[in-house]
Amino acid sequence: MANSIQMLSDSKFHLKARGNDFTLEKGANGKWYMTVMNAAVEAYNNGFAMPKEFDTLEQVEQAYKSWKGISQLVNLN
Repeated sequence: MANSIQMLSDSKFHLKARGNDFTLEKGANGKWYMTVMNAAVEAYNNGFAMPKEFDTLEQVEQAYKSWKGISQLVNLN
């Protein structure tokens, strides 16, 4: 069964895929922030993941293939 993107709010989304726990959130500045928790983050960063910043959802889709279609999902809502 394929993992699906969960909509937590109008500006926050969650996905678990391939040992990664992804959270995508839109900031007040209009940019998107992806936080990824996995074994490496837990081991080396004491469980603190630094968010990666994106200007568009298309950039998110290019960087994370698990998030393909997020721009369409957001535009539907």
